[in-house]
This record gives sequence, structure tokens and C-alpha cells, in this order.
Amino acid sequence: MSKKVYLAIPYTWNPEKSFEIANIVAAQLMEEGFVVFSPISHSHSIAQYLPPSLLTDHEFWMRQDIPLVAWADQVIVVIIGEDGYNLVEKSKGVQKELSIAKALQLPIRYYTIKYPL
Repeated sequence: MSKKVYLAIPYTWNPEKSFEIANIVAAQLMEEGFVVFSPISHSHSIAQYLPPSLLTDHEFWMRQDIPLVAWADQVIVVIIGEDGYNLVEKSKGVQKELSIAKALQLPIRYYTIKYPL
């Protein structure tokens, strides 16, 4: 089983909820023995120390995250509730992460979490 996981999750639909859900899922995966990089968990708290112009700069965040997709053995995409696949389709970040994962031929797994929590 591949142990290094990149956790992809839609963010802009609700940043605070995405942060909470990313942390919950990352903790569950870690408990199962995975080594997890969760860009939302990592970056959400750091963002408060950045200039406002970078907070919604998609390219800035992709430069932070994309190199870590290549680090992973697999990508796990979080599906949030009944509308989860739609959120994934609309997420520019998740779509970019998935395109990189596919180009690298990484396994992609979907992890559904009930929402609201």
C-alpha cells in the first residue's frame, strides 16, 4: 500500500469548513498509518501572515502545493457531502492537482465525508 498521501480538497466554497474537514480527514488517514500532506491544513494558518494580495492568488498557492503532488505515492480527493463531486469539478486547485497526478500516473482515490458534520 502506498503510504505518502497528498490530500486534495475544495477550498474556496467555504475556507473555514474546508480547513476543518481537511484536518479531520488528515487525522483519520494518519491514524490509519498514512503519511499525509494536507495543503489546506498547512497553508490555511500561514495565510494570515501573507499580504492580502496573495490570499486568493491561485498561481501562488499552486507553486506551494504542486511540487508536493510529485512527492506523494497517491492523491486522495475529499468529496464533501452530496454536492462533493460538483465542488471538486468547480475547484481550480483540485482540478490542477488531479491533472498533475494523472500526468505522473499516481493513483487517485476518493474519500467521501458526510456534510454537514
